[in-house]
Order: sequence, then C-alpha cells, then structure tokens
Amino acid sequence: MKKLLILVCSLAIGTAAFAAPKPAAKVAHFTGTVQKYDTATKDLTVKNAGKDTTFHIGDTAQVMKGKEKADASSLAASTGQSVKIDYVMNGATRVAEKVEVAQAHAAHPAPATKK
Repeated sequence: MKKLLILVCSLAIGTAAFAAPKPAAKVAHFTGTVQKYDTATKDLTVKNAGKDTTFHIGDTAQVMKGKEKADASSLAASTGQSVKIDYVMNGATRVAEKVEVAQAHAAHPAPATKK
C-alpha cells in the first residue's frame, strides 16, 4: 500500500511539472515611421534609422489611431505617420500586440502680418 501511495504521488508531481504554463514571451518596443501596410499578408513595414522592419499584425493586435481604437486595415492610410509598436518574437517573426499611430496634427495657420 505504501508503494502504491508513493507511485501515485510521483505521477501527480511529474504530471504537474509537465503541465506548468510556459513563461510569457517578453514584449519589446519599436518606434518609427509607417512605410506601408499589406492588407493581404497583414504585414506592417516601419522605418527607423534608415532601416525597414516588418511586423505581422495578428487578429488579436490592438490598433490605436490617436486615442481611438481602429481596424488594422486603417494602417494602409497611415504612411508617413509616427508609430509605436509593442511586439513579441514568434520564431523569426515580429508579431505586434499593440500598434499606436500618432494622431496627425492639424496644420497651424500662419500668423497674420500687421500693415
């Protein structure tokens, strides 16, 4: 009976070790300027320091334009705007978790000149 109890406890401990959750992937940050967004592949290309970097925008990614939530397809119209991306690595692929496109600033009118 004692051997059976030891066997059951050993199996329970061994099973718990294999069922332990994997540690969460480390989130990295990237900033740059939107170059292009491919709606077919859901890949966003961002330029920083003269180098293009590509991020995959998955279905669970949160996209923000200013303070408003937006659809990932809206990134196609964001060329030239500043962007901040929180991403994780999945193998060799950068997968965006959050994309924040800077709100476009309205042009300020030139000051009136006095005559």
